[in-house]
Amino acid sequence: MKKASLVLSAAMAVAVVGIPAVALLTPSVALAEKVSAKVGPSLKAAQSAIQGRRWDAALAKINEADNVSGKTGFDQYKINELKWYVYLQQGRNGDAARVLEGQLSSGYMGGGEKVQRTKTLAQLYFRAGNYGKAEQYANQYLRSAPGDRDMQLLVATAAYQRKDYKAAIASADRLMKAGGTPSQDLLQLVLRCNYELKDAAGTAAALDQLLKYYPSADTWERVLDGYFAQAKKDNDRLALYRLSESVGALKKPKQYVDMAQSLIIAGYAIEGERIMQKGIDAGLFAGEELNRAKRTLDAAKRKADVERAAVARAPAALASAKSGEEMASIGRGLFSAGDYAKAADALGKAVAKGGLTDADNTNMLLGISLYRQGNKAAASKAFDAVKDPKFAEIAKLWKTAAR
Repeated sequence: MKKASLVLSAAMAVAVVGIPAVALLTPSVALAEKVSAKVGPSLKAAQSAIQGRRWDAALAKINEADNVSGKTGFDQYKINELKWYVYLQQGRNGDAARVLEGQLSSGYMGGGEKVQRTKTLAQLYFRAGNYGKAEQYANQYLRSAPGDRDMQLLVATAAYQRKDYKAAIASADRLMKAGGTPSQDLLQLVLRCNYELKDAAGTAAALDQLLKYYPSADTWERVLDGYFAQAKKDNDRLALYRLSESVGALKKPKQYVDMAQSLIIAGYAIEGERIMQKGIDAGLFAGEELNRAKRTLDAAKRKADVERAAVARAPAALASAKSGEEMASIGRGLFSAGDYAKAADALGKAVAKGGLTDADNTNMLLGISLYRQGNKAAASKAFDAVKDPKFAEIAKLWKTAAR
């Protein structure tokens, strides 16, 4: 199974990376002497309307000034300063960018101001969906301010929007090599780009980084959804359900019912009872769904009572056990009962004894038992012992959670 297919849900859930809002002050307009008398009154009225946030009225006065014949070059520059700003406030980002672009080459803008307006222009073009122009001006700005992480992210995101995934990854890599904790937006972008390129190794690496730095329940939920979609074996699904619970991604009523029923069938009725009770106590069920949940809980309790009797005999049974399989069976009962210390002891002895019919599942349960005790280093070693390729992918997720 390719890792790229496993993270379909996570990759498709990646939102467009957010770009910081354009932060601007109202442009100042010098109206004494430098602006001709022909346009002065209109620009004063426009400035007053801007201060009152009356954008349509402001634009009308700006256009009135723009229609005056015989304007000076400086008149035009001051008119356009107000015009692109009003366009911005009206959400006309493409028009604002077009006017501001002309301002940069007008010859009237100072060097320091030009650098900052170049950044603004890149942001405006990005907002307008002109990603080529956004990259062009972001890169131009970065030549003056190479450490600006917002603009570096904009370059990577614009390349992604143009579907140039390799260029987006290259830009993102440069940003990550600059040091510091990579943003969640950046890691999601790299994940999506690798997925689009069908690069399984790159997707796996991006996923690992995303979960390393941002192991939120929501991130885990999106990732695990992709694994659940591919899980065919009962042990695979149980390992995923157990991980979902451990990382806070077990949220939906159907998940609780499916998990509890799977546990009952697999011989973990005590665990199934606990899960079903947990879902009911959380208020996830109502009406007929609540009635079905209670029926599932009752079924779990009946089988759990039988299991509890066996668990009570577990210490003596483990002491007299002759085979690894007997030890593993005792360990599974203790695991179901939530006695992870004793479960780890029995399962560890089973692994050491050998002769197991399902060594992978025994190692998986051993790893989870150790993880739930807080012994994450030992848990990771147990997860490493899982050999089946598909099951090993799930074990790697457990290792990620155990970091």
